[in-house]
Amino acid sequence: MNLEDLLRDTFAGMAREEEPPPPERFLRRTRQPLFAQVWRPLTAAAGVIVLIAATVLILRGTYDKPAETVAAAPGGFAPVAELWPEAVHALPPKLPNGLDYRPELFLDARTLLVRTGEGDAPAWWTYDVRSLTVKRLVTFTPPPKTEFTSPVVEGGGRLLWYTVSWGKVKGLLDIWTVPVTGGTPRKVTSIRQTMKYGDVDYLTVVGGHAVWSRGTEGGIYRAPLTGGRPARVPGTERLHLLQWPWAAVSTRQLGGRPGFRELVNVETGEKRDAPPGTGPCSLSWCLTRDSARPRLGGPERALPAASIFQAGPALDRFLVLLELMPPADKRLFLHDLKSGRTGDLGIRFQAKVDDSTASDYMNAVTISPTTRYVLTYDLGGRRMVVNLPAIR
Repeated sequence: MNLEDLLRDTFAGMAREEEPPPPERFLRRTRQPLFAQVWRPLTAAAGVIVLIAATVLILRGTYDKPAETVAAAPGGFAPVAELWPEAVHALPPKLPNGLDYRPELFLDARTLLVRTGEGDAPAWWTYDVRSLTVKRLVTFTPPPKTEFTSPVVEGGGRLLWYTVSWGKVKGLLDIWTVPVTGGTPRKVTSIRQTMKYGDVDYLTVVGGHAVWSRGTEGGIYRAPLTGGRPARVPGTERLHLLQWPWAAVSTRQLGGRPGFRELVNVETGEKRDAPPGTGPCSLSWCLTRDSARPRLGGPERALPAASIFQAGPALDRFLVLLELMPPADKRLFLHDLKSGRTGDLGIRFQAKVDDSTASDYMNAVTISPTTRYVLTYDLGGRRMVVNLPAIR
């Protein structure tokens, strides 16, 4: 079995589990990482937890190749910090107060929301990435028997997350909210649950409501942020949200991840189909093994390296690319489909990989599949945090 086959099989198996890495992945280190300069988690939280490197995989398979192709620029690529200096931050591996932390999202250009503590006792802090000062924003006491606390998402001036607890009421998922300025968290609603990490594949804020879709059978639900029982949005049976108000019936791809090939706007009823012969899609792009095609038509765009992804490009733009060609020194890149630019993440590793190190490789770079706001990795004793929405 060659390297590519091994990685594909390993990632596909991990993706089928749909179990995000634990927060400890960021909060302590128990052994030397595979890559001397890289730590071991968006995504993701569940995954990006925001740092969950969660279920990434290498797209393989046979697709029909369209005739028209725009070639990617050959040659080397500038480091991400040179290419996007406004978005890339090299931070110390611990907070100024000595705590381990996990980046979750940027509240503004210089204020990073970070999380400390275990899943059953988290706290959120604001971390000024210029002055390197930290301030506690939210202290949260989860319900008893909480085993998982999701990453935070932001919308409408609110922060939103959920917890999953187990006990006499087996599998209770609670959604929580607090203003972005901090305060005491308030429970929005509760949902009976049968999945350890929660049956929620998308969570956001829309018009004073928490809005989410279910990860297994689908369906889009909402509840007022002021509190109340959840209600399904009419006509959304089996639909999974991709980006409000766009949703799709999930078509499963390699590794069990949703493909989002046929979209519907749940507000207007507009529909968008995927180009033929493509794999997983985002709102605007669909992927093949080594290229991307605009969903609404246009030439195929060749990628400079193989794509690693969850269910399409993060934030409808970004891909992590892996150079799998000889020589043995392999590299990881961040590629922006919108601009066509590619930045070198500075990560190097050897091609020889076995079962015990494949997970280290997968965890080298993190984009949360839940939030996808930040890309995080460790390099040269620094915690690299890329503010994806800040890339112009």
